Amino acid sequence: MQIKDEATKGFILAVLAFVIWGGFYPIYFKQFDEFVGAWEILIHRIIWSSIFMAIFLYFTHYFDEIKVLLLQKRTRNLLFLSGFMISLNWGIYIYAVDNSKILEASLGYFMNPLMNILVGFLIFKERVNFIGKIAVGIVFLAVAIQFYAYAALPVIAIVLPLSFAVYIGVRKFVNVKALNGLFVETLLILPLALAYFFYIQTNDMGHFTQPKNGALLIISGIVTIVPLVMFNAATTRMKLSSLAYVQYLSPSISMLVAVFVYGESLDIYKIISFSLIWFAIFLVSSQNLIIKFKRKI
Repeated sequence: MQIKDEATKGFILAVLAFVIWGGFYPIYFKQFDEFVGAWEILIHRIIWSSIFMAIFLYFTHYFDEIKVLLLQKRTRNLLFLSGFMISLNWGIYIYAVDNSKILEASLGYFMNPLMNILVGFLIFKERVNFIGKIAVGIVFLAVAIQFYAYAALPVIAIVLPLSFAVYIGVRKFVNVKALNGLFVETLLILPLALAYFFYIQTNDMGHFTQPKNGALLIISGIVTIVPLVMFNAATTRMKLSSLAYVQYLSPSISMLVAVFVYGESLDIYKIISFSLIWFAIFLVSSQNLIIKFKRKI
């Protein structure tokens, strides 16, 4: 009974995390004034995430583990690379919201698991079965339709899942706790963020001193940490296979927010692209369920 209760708590925490990422994030990042650029928001997200995570880790007594990670050169270098990739992912997402491309970002996040398959095949030489190859092929078809419709590559929809897939790939090499790893990642990127912060502030290009934007920039750190803590708590309470299906809640909500809150156009080409991605996800998910069912028999 206790296990069941913990699994239920994990499910609730996971749903809350993905609702925040999918529904609250696009609305929150839309609250900044138009002249506040995506990269300024990004550096403050890094700065304040580092500060709030440091506070959290201090009170949970994890700092000794952080010191050990920082003293390991290989681990430190890999976490710097993964930190760069997750920062790129954050920055592209903020840019997408700022430029009314939430639908394109949603398409990218739907492609996440399929892009993981591709990166696993190309970088880690993981075997891809027939269904996996078909699913990846469908992704390329969905991208080709976007290219045909708009005579341009859907850069956001490609870079978002690709950067996250590389991030996950790099993290596979580093056996560290999720929150500890994230803190070290942001800590290693922090000098770059601080350098850019002082540059824009000293050249009167920053907006941190403005009451509304300054408050939003500080809160962005809390907004980043809260769903991550929820997500990490969920991973310890429920099966990862179950968690994989809950993740589609986030881009689904983002798509609804884009269309019904911000009036982004869901034309026929986007509908076809989304439908293809959903079909590819269905193929991969169905195969995984069949494999697990056969193992139980």
